[in-house]
Amino acid sequence: MGKLLSLLARDDSTCCTTKSYDVFLDFENAAPTETEKEVYDEVERVLKESEAVLDEIQVYKALWEDLWADF
Repeated sequence: MGKLLSLLARDDSTCCTTKSYDVFLDFENAAPTETEKEVYDEVERVLKESEAVLDEIQVYKALWEDLWADF
């Protein structure tokens, strides 16, 4: 991936660089390969769990603020 990005980052301002490439990367519709599937599933599970934790923190923060407002 780093090599691909370095190719895309080149410009035509210097005489010694190779030709720039016009490449379309579709990140939104990308899908894991069979070898990547296990890692992908684990990362997806962790991300979903982290969203739930963040939601709980927001609720806790709101309750804490309400509690202190009463004093």
